[in-house]
Amino acid sequence: MRVLSLATILGFLAGCSSSPEPAPAGGYPWQRVQVGPAEQKEDPIATATKLIEQREKPGNLDHAIALLDWHVERKPDSAELHELLAQAHSRAAEALDLNKSENRSGHQHHRTEGIKHAEQALKLAPDSGPAHYWYATNLLHAADAERSLGRAKDALKQLDLADQLSPKVDDGGPSRMRAKVLAEMPGLFGGSLSKAIASYRRSLELAPDCITTHLWLGQAYLEAKKSDLARKELEWVAAAKPRPGHEKEDGEDKQKAQELLKKLETK
Repeated sequence: MRVLSLATILGFLAGCSSSPEPAPAGGYPWQRVQVGPAEQKEDPIATATKLIEQREKPGNLDHAIALLDWHVERKPDSAELHELLAQAHSRAAEALDLNKSENRSGHQHHRTEGIKHAEQALKLAPDSGPAHYWYATNLLHAADAERSLGRAKDALKQLDLADQLSPKVDDGGPSRMRAKVLAEMPGLFGGSLSKAIASYRRSLELAPDCITTHLWLGQAYLEAKKSDLARKELEWVAAAKPRPGHEKEDGEDKQKAQELLKKLETK
């Protein structure tokens, strides 16, 4: 899971909800995707998983959502289909900048659908670590959009459960996302930079090559005034080779690391 800024919840607004955003004329892009006869016969889990993994290719996430929607209508008791839909919607919300008004309707739809499908997956498979994880990430999307500290705290509970059940999901995602929340949440409400750093380090024990985790750990070290440790993490990110198919995501992390290294050099 990529960057989920929690800056908007720092107004300490718990339980505040956003106004409904109208859907665009003609519906959302994924609602216009046609699932062909050949795809209807394929394994939807394998096909959708590949589309989600290759999400940087335009249209792939819309395609995955449309395909999963088609199949879940026919197999509503499939926990795995609901889980994948929760992931696809979370990934789609992640790619939308909430600062742009044209993205708000789509973001609201994705996080709402993501939460709904994660909850359904957990009803069908309560011990699914990935379902707890994608439930948490969609809650964090809602926390950003709705300025809800309560949503963020609910997400932390789900991340703890995911960490117990499937700590390696999304490259050590439960520990990484818990750390992100703890790093940005005010101490008055349970935030802790030292606990965040420990959680980032745990995530790297599980997935030592995750570029995003190294970047976020470097940022946490900077905030903790540990410049040498921060420089080590940021230099690792700057030198890392982007993953095939994730050049945009990893490239953005590398650029951020390079910017932070330049600031360190001027101090």
